Amino acid sequence: MSGRDSFITDLICLAVGCGVLGTLIAFAVVFACQYFAIDIYKNLWVLVIPLILAIALNITFIELYRKYRKK
Repeated sequence: MSGRDSFITDLICLAVGCGVLGTLIAFAVVFACQYFAIDIYKNLWVLVIPLILAIALNITFIELYRKYRKK
């Protein structure tokens, strides 16, 4: 694989990993809402938290990857 293809593959892996992490955070938020008896239909904004966290983690991991990757 050339350098560019490897870089794109690494970015795709980071994106998939952050997507899986976002899904796990979403399940944790739903279970926390159920445990604390929070009506999720009245507080739909709570479901935005995992989305924002997954996007922020993806951006952070990409920037860290670019900073520390071997040149």
